[in-house]
Amino acid sequence: MGKGKKMGTKKVYLKDKKINKLFDKYSLPLVKACITPSQKEKAISISRVLWLFLVKGADTEENIYKALEQILHDHDKVVGFGATYFHRMKKALSEKEIRRLRAHYSDSNNFKSLKSWGDITFSNFLH
Repeated sequence: MGKGKKMGTKKVYLKDKKINKLFDKYSLPLVKACITPSQKEKAISISRVLWLFLVKGADTEENIYKALEQILHDHDKVVGFGATYFHRMKKALSEKEIRRLRAHYSDSNNFKSLKSWGDITFSNFLH
């Protein structure tokens, strides 16, 4: 994948290795606390949902807390995970990294590549 131009704007393409590295850095605050493989799997799944909001620029408090409520069904957990998202996960990435991710995923083909994550769809959480 290379860089290209479209209508005067610079297209940004990130390699899978770089995206994986950024996701690992971003999801670490949830994943590092996990003890069992099952906990780790759930933390990664939640991180992926939140990642979808991040890369689409739709990570408002309302959207994040609404999605977490649909996933967790427990107010105290929602508050804890939401705080972790806004104060640790999102802050694990620089503004430049977030801009590059958003530019990368603004290409619909790149965003569609997230389907390989399974049954996690962005539209399930935005109404």
